[in-house]
Formats: sequence, C-alpha cells, structure tokens
Amino acid sequence: MYRLICALLSVPALAACTAKTPHPVSIATIVPVPPRIQPEPAWRQAIAPRDSVRLTGLATDWRKLHARLRAVTRQTQGAVLDPGAGLDNAALPPGSYRCRTLHMRSGQRGAVVQATAPGFCFVSGEENSLGFAKQTGTDIAAGYFYPDGNRYVFLGARQRKAGENSHGYGTDPKRDMVGVAERFANFRWRLAVPGPRAGDVDVYELTPVPVEQQPKS
Repeated sequence: MYRLICALLSVPALAACTAKTPHPVSIATIVPVPPRIQPEPAWRQAIAPRDSVRLTGLATDWRKLHARLRAVTRQTQGAVLDPGAGLDNAALPPGSYRCRTLHMRSGQRGAVVQATAPGFCFVSGEENSLGFAKQTGTDIAAGYFYPDGNRYVFLGARQRKAGENSHGYGTDPKRDMVGVAERFANFRWRLAVPGPRAGDVDVYELTPVPVEQQPKS
C-alpha cells in the first residue's frame, strides 16, 4: 500500500517536470551571398590611357558641336547627329553596310557638317567579337567593336587606302581611333569617333544592305 501511494504521488511531479521541459528550438543560419562581380569590359584592358581620355571627352565635344549647329542642319541630318538619340538593343548584325562619314567641325560662326559620298563597310564575327572595316570611299578605318551595355566601344586605326587592314590598334598611336557605336533608329547604326582636330567629331552612318549589293573588290 505504501508503494502504491508513493507511485501515485510521483505522477504529478513527473507531469510538472514534463511541462517545464522546453521544446527544442530550430535555429536557421543565414549565410550572406556576396554580390556578383561583373567582369570588366574587354576594351578597358586594351585601351591606352591617352585614348581613354579621348573616349571620355567624346560625349562632351559631341554635345557642344551639336548645340552649335544651325537649326536647319540639325533638322536635315536628323537623329544620326543627335548625341542623345542612342537606343537600346545596339547589337550590330554581321554583314554589309552602306556607310558615309559626317564630319562635325567647329567654326567661327558655329559648327558645320561636311558629308562624304557613301561607301561600303563590313561587320564580321560574332556578338562578343565584331570586326569593322570601311572598304571603299574615304575615311578608311578598321578595328573591333567591344560590347559595353547599350553600345559598343570601338578600338581601331585609320588605314592608308581602301581595302587595307594592315594597321591595328596600338601599332601607330597617330593612327589609333577610339569611339562609340550605337543604334539610333530601326536598322540604322552610327559610329562616333574624335576627329583629327581636338574638339571635332566624325560620325560614320551605317545602314545594312543586302550581301549581293556589296562590291566584290
């Protein structure tokens, strides 16, 4: 009888101990994810310091020249010379282009534009490695387009004659060219580069043409 009483008295004690026992708590460990580091654009590794300065100043020179153009000139040339007309989806399809050069020059009474006769250009390669060459006409240039957001950065060189591609960027600093290529309308692109004189800008207008219309030479 004594054992039964002791057993009955121990039941509440065990229940009390069970009630006081805390439930296990799950602890979630939060591991911070480091931000994804975007790779540096390839053109930054190739461009010379002097040309980096020229490239940075291109936008400012372009805006100043465009603001000094006569209203009739801005209206006639349209978006191709407007520095703010760049659009998204700048991808340049490889192939043949009809191209002309618009020389923007600063004068005593404002800025003027001198346009050359249309020639042919060719864009080759793939999306991440585009070659560019002006094949006919004047202002012969050749080089590469490097993707950079909604634009391409151009590193190239002025060639001695049409069809030539012997001078690469960095071979002769006097011939080196830097610039920005972007889309400014449907199926129309442009390449803007600093002109031979400080403060001037040359704009290559690029319009795709069927391959069969590309000159054979």
